[in-house]
Amino acid sequence: MKSATSRRFAKALIEVGQEDGAYQDYGKQLRTALAVFTGAPELYKVLLNPMHKIEERQGLIDKLSESLSLSPSVGRFLKILVNTRNVKRLEDISAAYARLEDELAGRIRATVESPVDLPPELAEEIRKKLGEASGREVLVSFSKNPALIGGLVIKLDNTILDGSLKTQLELMKEKILEGVV
Repeated sequence: MKSATSRRFAKALIEVGQEDGAYQDYGKQLRTALAVFTGAPELYKVLLNPMHKIEERQGLIDKLSESLSLSPSVGRFLKILVNTRNVKRLEDISAAYARLEDELAGRIRATVESPVDLPPELAEEIRKKLGEASGREVLVSFSKNPALIGGLVIKLDNTILDGSLKTQLELMKEKILEGVV
């Protein structure tokens, strides 16, 4: 439910951004506002506290919008989040917005986990192969997970390709145990 609400808010903002021809700028501004909120968690407390009048909370958003040079549309969007008590969902909304941006741009995101840091040539080869397989531009983030022992785990959109040695060993263990029982 939470993600559906966040997606609706993100979709509303991206539609306004498309009409204004500035949806990419709005995405950057949304991520900038999120960075401020993440860096100052007390802002959430003030904006969600009904002890502060709604005018005071909106004034705080106005000051924030001005100091960050946010567009009027993004500023109004943040005010709506405050009014509806959904400002606490800003991180989820920002993530949903990024996914919508990727869809509009024909991009897809992938994460690749490996037990060691991959050499740049191999990382580029993986990026290239994922792009060929998906037929889209792929933005890849790489992370190190020593628990994998060997191999890779690739998460591409809603698909997980697990070629890790750890998983292969676990599957082998299950098959051995099935034969014993």
